[in-house]
Amino acid sequence: MEEGLVDPMPDRPAKMRRVEEPSEPSAPSTEKGISRVDSEKILRMSQKGMSVDAIADVWNVEAVEIVKTLELMRSGKDSQSDAQAGSEHGWTSLVKRLMEDPPDLCCPISQELMEDPVVAADGITYERRCIAEWFYFNSGSPTTREPLLTRVLNPSQHMKSAVIAYKERTVQEILSVAAELQGAEALKLLSRGEQFVRSSLPDVSAKKKLSSLLLLRGKRMKPGSRSKVNQELVPMLLEVGDTPQLQELLADMNEQEVIWLLHQVDGDVLESLSVPGPHKILVCKELARRITDSPVAEAQAERLSLLWDFLSQEQENQDDQDWAQAASLMLAAFHGRLTAKLERLDTKLLHHALTFLRNKERATAFARDFFTCDFGISTLEKWPPSKSASIFVELASRMDDDKDDEKLDLLVKAHGINDADAHVCRALSKQICRRMLCQRTTSDSKHLEGLLLKVQLEQVEDIPAEVVSKLCLEQESLKSLHGSQLMLLAKMLEKANRRADGARVALAAAEFFSAKEMEDESHDAIVYALSLDHTHANASTMLCELLRSIRGKCKELSSKCRELEKAQQAIKPPVWHLTWDLSNYDFTNFTKKQEQLSEKFQLGASGVEAWLDLRPVASANRASLYLRVSEPVCAKWRFQVGRWEDTTEHEFAKKEDGSISGHGWKKKIPISDLSSNITFHLLSVRREGSSLQLVAPRNGPFQ
Repeated sequence: MEEGLVDPMPDRPAKMRRVEEPSEPSAPSTEKGISRVDSEKILRMSQKGMSVDAIADVWNVEAVEIVKTLELMRSGKDSQSDAQAGSEHGWTSLVKRLMEDPPDLCCPISQELMEDPVVAADGITYERRCIAEWFYFNSGSPTTREPLLTRVLNPSQHMKSAVIAYKERTVQEILSVAAELQGAEALKLLSRGEQFVRSSLPDVSAKKKLSSLLLLRGKRMKPGSRSKVNQELVPMLLEVGDTPQLQELLADMNEQEVIWLLHQVDGDVLESLSVPGPHKILVCKELARRITDSPVAEAQAERLSLLWDFLSQEQENQDDQDWAQAASLMLAAFHGRLTAKLERLDTKLLHHALTFLRNKERATAFARDFFTCDFGISTLEKWPPSKSASIFVELASRMDDDKDDEKLDLLVKAHGINDADAHVCRALSKQICRRMLCQRTTSDSKHLEGLLLKVQLEQVEDIPAEVVSKLCLEQESLKSLHGSQLMLLAKMLEKANRRADGARVALAAAEFFSAKEMEDESHDAIVYALSLDHTHANASTMLCELLRSIRGKCKELSSKCRELEKAQQAIKPPVWHLTWDLSNYDFTNFTKKQEQLSEKFQLGASGVEAWLDLRPVASANRASLYLRVSEPVCAKWRFQVGRWEDTTEHEFAKKEDGSISGHGWKKKIPISDLSSNITFHLLSVRREGSSLQLVAPRNGPFQ
C-alpha cells in the first residue's frame, strides 16, 4: 500500500461534491454598541425575513448580539408580539446555524466535519477514513471520477487548523447563548459543544470549557437525574481547580447531591466552599465522618482543626444556638488537639462547653443528634478529658472577686481533672491562699489546706510566708504528703519561726521514710527534727531507737565481716604449677605404711580439690606417684622427678562405691630419686558435664 493510506472500512453511500481548500478564517469583527435607532432597524430587518447571520454581516457584529437586541426590543415596541416573533425567529436561526457544519469544512464523501483531513491526488481534501474506504473498492477520484496517478494522501494542516478554529468559535458562542436558551434547543447546543471539546481532551483549556458545558447541561436537568453529569463534572472541576464553578454547581444541588459532592472533595476544597445555608450542616457531618473514619492521628488532627474553624465561624453567623453548642462540644472534647486560644473565646461558648464537660450523656446525645456520630465520647474511660481542665481555669479567671466560692469550686474540679497541669496548680494555689488570708473559716478549710500543701509541694514551690504562718497542720492535712514534701514543709516552717511545728512535720517524714525502708532518709529527718526542737519528746524517743538500731546493725556487720574473713581464708587459690619438697622425708625404710600425701590444692580454676599421693612398692625398691581429685574431672598434667618426666591425660570418674581412683606413675620412680623435689604442671582441666576446658596460662613454665 502507498504511503499515506490507512486500512479500509466498510463502504457506505454518500453524496459526492467538490470542496475547495478554505481560505484562512477571518478574525471576528469588533463588537460595537447598538443604539436605540439601530435596534429598531434590526427589528424591522428581522420582521422582513432577513436571517440573524445576514443582519450580523450588515452591522458587522456577532450573531449573538443581534439575538440579544431582538430580545430586548420586546419591551420597547407597541407591537410586542412582533418583537417577540422577531426574537424567537432570531434564536431559531442562531441555533440552526450553530448546529450545522460549514460545507467547506466537511468531507465530500461523508458530508461531516473533518477530523483528520488529507489531500488526495485530485487536489481535493477528504476525511482520511472516508477516502481510505473509497480506495478499497475504487481507483478513481470520488469527486471527478477521473483516474488518479497515485493513492498517496497528504495531511492538510491548513484544513485541520480551520476545523479547530471553527470548533473553538462555535463552542465559545454556544457558551455565550446557552444560558439564555431553554428546553431541547439548549440541550442540543450543549451536546454539540461537548462533542467538539472532548476531541481536544486532556488539554486543560478543553477541560475548563467542558466543565462549563456540563454545568449548563446539569442546570437544565431535574434534581436527582443529573448524577451522571455530576460524576464527570466534579472530578474535572477539582482537577482544574475551578472552585467558582464548583461553587455554582453546589448552589443548584439538592441535599443528596450535596452529600455526594462533599464526599468527593478534599479538605482544602471543602474549607473554601461556600455551602448554601440549609446545607451547611452537611459539611459538619461530612467532616465528622472523616474524623471518625481516619486511622492516622495526623490526618485526624487536621480534620478536627478544619471542623473547629468551620464551627467557630458559623456559630457567629448563625442565629441557631445549636451551632454555638456544636462548637462548644468540639472545644470540650478536643481542646488539647485544637489551636483554639481560650482567652479569645466568648464566655457563653465556654459555659456551653462546661455544661457538656459536667454531663457526658448530654454531650454524647448532642453529638449524635448534630453530627450523626459521637466522636467516640461514649467509649472514653475518662470524662472530662485531661486537657479540658484549662477551660475550668479560664472561666474562673473571668469571674468577679466576689464570687470566690464559685471560682474555687471550678479550680478544685480542674485540679481533679488534671493535677499534673502546672497552670491549673498555680491558679488553684493562688485562690486557696487568697481564701486563707481572708481569714474565712469554712467546713472545708481543712480539706483546702491539705490540697494547698499537696499542690504547692508537688510543684516544689514555696508557700508564701504569710500563708505558712496560718497553717493548722492537722494530721488530715499531712497524710497525703510523701516524705520529701514533708521535709520541704518542715524547712518552710523553720523559716517562718515555727520550729516546733517543723520538728513535728520532720518526724512525720521520718516515719514515712521508715515505712518505705528508706533508712538513711529516715535518720536524716530525725536528726533535723532534733535540730529544730531538741526538747521534743517524740524526737528524743526516736533518736534512742535510732541509736539502738545502729548499734545492733554494727554488731551484725562485725559478725558478717568475720565470716567473710574465714571464708576468704578457706578459699584455695587456683594452682597450675607446684613443687612438692621431699627433703624433710626419710625414705631409708620406705614401706607401705609410710604413704606420703601432699597438701590439698585447687586444680587450676576448676574449683575441684586435688592432691599428690606417693606410695612405696614392696620389694621393688620403687615408688608410685598418683594425682587424686575430689570430683569427677578430665585433666592433662605433667610429672617431673629427677630424670623422670611424663605427660598424662586422664578422665577421673566415680566408681560404684562413690570413690574416685587416683591416676599416675605406677612402680616407676626409684627410691633413690626421691631425695629431690616432685614438680607438677597442670596443662588443662574440664569438669564433668561442662563444655568448657580450662587451659593453663600461656606464660607457664611449659608453655
